[in-house]
Order: sequence, then C-alpha cells, then structure tokens
Amino acid sequence: MTTTARVQGRVLAQRLAEAQATIAALLSGQIDAVIDPQTKTPVLLAKAQASLRESEERYRRIVETTSEGIGTLDSEAKFTFVNRRLSELLGYPTEQIVGSPLSRFTRPAALSESPLGAAAASAEVELGFVRHDGSELWALLKASPILDAEGNRAGTLVMLSDRTRHREDAAALRKTEEQYRQIVEATAEGIMKVDSAARLVFVNRRLAAMLGYEAAAMLGLSVSAFMTSPGAQVLARSLEGGRARMGPVDTTFRRKDGTELAVNVAATALFDAEGRDVGSLAMVRDVTERKKLESQLIVSDRMASVGTLAAGVAHEINNPLAVVIANLDYVGAESASGIVTDGPSEIQVALADAVEAAERVRLIVRDLKIFSRAPSDDPTTAVNVRTLLESSLRMGWNEIRHRARLEVSYGTVPDVEANEARLGQVFLNLIVNAAQALPEGRAEAHRIDVSTRLEGERVVVTVRDTGRGIAPEDLERIFDAFFTTKGAGAGAGLGLTICQRLVRDMDGELTVESVLGKGATFRVFLPVARPAERAQRRAPAPVAIAGRRPRILVVDDEPMVRQAVQRILAKSYDVVGAVSAKQALAWCASGEHFDLVLCDLMMPDMNGMDLHGELGRTCASRIGRMLFMTGGAFTEPAQRFLSQLEEDHLEKPFSPATLRAIVEKYVG
Repeated sequence: MTTTARVQGRVLAQRLAEAQATIAALLSGQIDAVIDPQTKTPVLLAKAQASLRESEERYRRIVETTSEGIGTLDSEAKFTFVNRRLSELLGYPTEQIVGSPLSRFTRPAALSESPLGAAAASAEVELGFVRHDGSELWALLKASPILDAEGNRAGTLVMLSDRTRHREDAAALRKTEEQYRQIVEATAEGIMKVDSAARLVFVNRRLAAMLGYEAAAMLGLSVSAFMTSPGAQVLARSLEGGRARMGPVDTTFRRKDGTELAVNVAATALFDAEGRDVGSLAMVRDVTERKKLESQLIVSDRMASVGTLAAGVAHEINNPLAVVIANLDYVGAESASGIVTDGPSEIQVALADAVEAAERVRLIVRDLKIFSRAPSDDPTTAVNVRTLLESSLRMGWNEIRHRARLEVSYGTVPDVEANEARLGQVFLNLIVNAAQALPEGRAEAHRIDVSTRLEGERVVVTVRDTGRGIAPEDLERIFDAFFTTKGAGAGAGLGLTICQRLVRDMDGELTVESVLGKGATFRVFLPVARPAERAQRRAPAPVAIAGRRPRILVVDDEPMVRQAVQRILAKSYDVVGAVSAKQALAWCASGEHFDLVLCDLMMPDMNGMDLHGELGRTCASRIGRMLFMTGGAFTEPAQRFLSQLEEDHLEKPFSPATLRAIVEKYVG
C-alpha cells in the first residue's frame, strides 16, 4: 500500500468515527446542529423536532375533536388508545378503558358478530354497547388491521359512529309504517296501487278477500285481469296517465269464482320527484249492498207510483160507478113496480145481473183503494181480519183459480191492531206466493188453506199450500232481501222481506214452516186491538123536523152523481143540487136553510174541507149536519180531516140502500 493510500484510509476512518460520534451526539441531544459539508451551513435539529411535534399535535387534535370514537386494540383486543369521543360514547374515563378488553363494553354475544378476528382486511358491523350508566349504545364499528414490518396483524384500529338515534328513528319509522300497514290492512275498503302500465304493485288483504285471491297472487298482473270487460274499459279510461284524480266511478270486478262484484273506485295519480306519472293509488269500495238498496228503492218507488196510480184510477172509477149502481137500483125498483108477472121478467133478471156485476166492480175498486194507501195515510187501527182476507183473496183469485182449490176456515177472532193497507199487502203477497208455488193446470190436485184462530192475545192467520216446499238451506234465508227461489223475471226477492218488516212494524210476527215436497205454511201473528180501537161511534139522534119534509143539499161537481143522489132521495126529501162548493156557500150565505148537506170531498176550486170550514164560520145557524161523499181520500190532509169528524162519511160507490140508511140516521 502506498503512503498516499494509507493517508486516505486514516482520513476516511477518522471521518467515519466523527460521523458516528455526531450521530450519537444528535441522538443524545448533546448538540443541536451539524454543518452540511457541501453547503457548509448548519442544520438545526431543534427546528426539525418542532416541525415533527407540530405535525403530531395537528393529527392529535384531529383525532380528539372528531365526532367518531377512535381507539386502537392490541392483538388480544384490549384497548391501547382511545380518543375523547370514544370515552364520551362509552361513558367511562380514558384510564378505565385503556387496558380493558372490548368485550367489557359490548352486549353479551355481540362480539360474535364483530370483524375483529378477521384477516387483514377492513370491515364494519353494527354492535350494541353498554354505557357506564347502564344505558344502551348502538354504534357502527369500523375496524382496520394494524400490521407490523413483516405484514402480520399486530392490532386493530377501530372507529365507532353513534347509531342509537338513527336506530331509534328507524324503529319509530318501522312502528309508524306498521301502524299505517295495519290501518291499510284493517280498513273495510279495498286498496290497490298500480304502476303506469296499470299493473298491480300492491293490494291490501281486504281487496284480495273481496275478489277471493291471495294478495301475492295478484301482484304484477294487470288490474283489468280482475274485471269484467265493461268494467275494465271504464277503469282504463279513468286510470290513463296524467290524470291527477279519478272518480269515484262505479264499475264491476270479477271474483275468482266468476261472480261479479259491484264496486266504486276512487283513485289518485302518483308522481315521482320530477313530476312524471308513475301510477295510481285507488280505493275500492264494495257497493253490492248499496246497489241492492237502490234496487229496493226503485221497487218501492214503483210500488208507490202504482199505488198513486191505483188511487187515482179508483177515484175516477168511483164516480161513474156510483152513478151506474144508483141508477140500476132506481130502474130496477121502478120497473118492478110496474110489472106484474108470475116470476121475474127478463128485464128484471138483466137488471139484477147488472147490479151484481156493478157490485163486484165496487168491491174490486174498494180493494184497490185499500192496497193503494201509503203507510202514513192509514195509521194503526182496529182491522177486521176476515174482511181484509176476503179482499186479498179476491185480488189474488186469478192466480189461485188455475192452480189450486181454495179452502177457507174462519175462526171467531176479534179485530187486530194493524195498518189495514200494509196488512192487506202482507196477506196478498202470502196468497200469491202460495199460488205460485203450485203448477198451473192441476187445480184439483192442489190446495191452498187460509184460516184464522185466536191464540192468547194474538190472532193467528195461516196460509198453507201443498206445493213443492222449501229446501232446508233456503228456509234459513227465506226472509233475506233479494233472496228468491223463483226463476228469473218472477220477482226481485223483496216480497217476504217487506212482509216481515211490515208485520214487525205492527208488533206482529211472521213465521214459516216447510217440509220439502209437502208444501209450506206461513203464519202471521197479530196483536188483538185495544178495546178503545174497537169502539163504534154512537148513532146520533135524528134531527126533529115538524110539519115539513127534510131539506137536503147535494154538493158535487159530477152532474151524474149529483142527479143520481137526488133521484134516490127525492121520494122522501126535498133535495137541491149545487154544482160547486162556491155555489153551495153562496146559497147558504143568502139565507137558504138545509137540514143536511151531502158534499163531495175532493172538488176543483174549493173542496169539501174548505166548504166545511166556511159554513161553520158564517152559516152555522142555517146548516144542520154535513156528511161527506168521497171517491178516495188519498191525501194525508184529507185522511186526517175525515178521521177528526164525528159524523160518518160515504165511500163511493155506495148502494142506494146505504145512502138512504145513513140519511135516515141523521134526519129521520
């Protein structure tokens, strides 16, 4: 080795030793700076240390002021560091957490759900913790592995985000959603949600039950799959996109068993955040019962219209019929007095037949009037059951005579307390039903029995037929509205329902018994009328008239009726006829005196009720009694007026004998 080489080696070793000494001095803090050999400037160690400390402080502030709880765990899952926020979340001071295992602060078995034992990978899980005060903390735990220089897991960095409020809000939201779901599922209305293509995306249990399906089976299908063709067309037009609101509209759905369901649908369009139509939410109401009630109201309205028409027809028939009966009686009496033969002449026979025919028409008109009254027109009163049954049998005779023999057995029974018109409807309906249960053309092979008897304080009316009877399963529903065993077009199934309601309204009872193949028996139980209801008017004492014939005023706007009454009474009384109430009032006001006034109740311009009031006010001293003749008091004021009078009134058409008897009752 040359001298130069040896020198260089000694210099290098010396510098190396100096460098090592400098490094040792720097590390020990004995010196603060060294000289950079290239720039010949000192490098300050204190400044570098300050920068390092500043950086550390900055990161520490970040860790301590973050809203997340941060900690480090060693390989045994014990805390080696926690920030202030983690201490606050758990409610323990830092010194009580550091060194403690994570399991100390978690709910039992919670760590089985944690990712702490996983491989070197980050993970997160929501865990339940128990605070120092015993309260519950739910937190989202995010775990990241801490690796050593060889890449082995030396510990875990954990971050906790408080999820307690979020979890409570989520629970409250679930509770609210459950409440609304219960409301939606428990409502009596069907609810459905459809998308923009009218496919079902939600149906509640009520709608599914209405249609006979499971709710899940309906989802994804077009709503039109559950509707009749006309109903689908109605709903399709109404659910077109862009309609903010629909309905309500009446339409029809089809149940799973093929039957139709009448519904009312009201829908609201649904839009997304951009205002695009995304479907509709619809309420579906079962209106089957409403439709039935509407049908019942239509039937009731028709019945009321027919009743009004019948009352008007009866009123119009009564006047000419009264003339026919009165004149036939008069002609018969006059012809009989001038004919002397060994037996009745052909004229007398013809007149007798005409009188009998007219009498039959009179009874039919009377029956028609009974059945045309509305319930308010005829309050509960004493009713003769036998008379009303005979009227009902006459009305239903055309149905009976081709189907069965009629057997009638009337027991001795008192009057019943009932509404005559409504009870007549019940009897007629039961009689017609009994007849229609029998086939036509075999009258001798079948029988309808009608009987009455007294049972305690109730009168029992029985209508029995020998028809096919009623099946046991139908017998339970026989009084249900719209239920009928008759064929299509034979009735709406309201008759027996209405009968039962009417009988109950009269404090009675309607029952049925039947054996299939052996006919049916209907019984009507009615309360006996109170004695006060059965009391008859006392006959008035005739007016004493000395030395002259009684003077009678007949007031009727129908000339033939007026003349017929005059003709019947002319032999025994002085009879004067007035063509109107105004004329009668003028005569009385001028001083005319009458012992009896026979007045039509319903007349144009001034009716009999108004005349009665005026005569009582202005001519009471010149007027005796006033009796009314009516062809049908079918208005409520007229009914009320007649019910308040002490005197009798005559129902047109009346027989001459009845007219003479009632006149004699009042004027002798």
